[in-house]
Amino acid sequence: MKEYTDAIHAKRLLKMLEKKNPCGCCPPAKRFSAGENPNGGWLNQKHKACQVCQNFVGLKIKWWFDGNKCPCQRVGKKRAIKRTWLALEEKGYI
Repeated sequence: MKEYTDAIHAKRLLKMLEKKNPCGCCPPAKRFSAGENPNGGWLNQKHKACQVCQNFVGLKIKWWFDGNKCPCQRVGKKRAIKRTWLALEEKGYI
């Protein structure tokens, strides 16, 4: 099974940000659907994929229930999208 990495996450984030409602999407999920089990091929690494997602935008996981929350849920939609763009720029993906 392929590991869910920052590079994979960045590629999927760029596609997700083209969507009408990016905060209604989950980058590691198949077809970006937040209602599906995340990760498609990364299904058994759901929690790890969520950690990659949160770490990518600089969020620290403090409590067990933070571990699988979307950044949009943790910091709000506008702030999460802004942090995503800044992280993509900073890491050289855009």
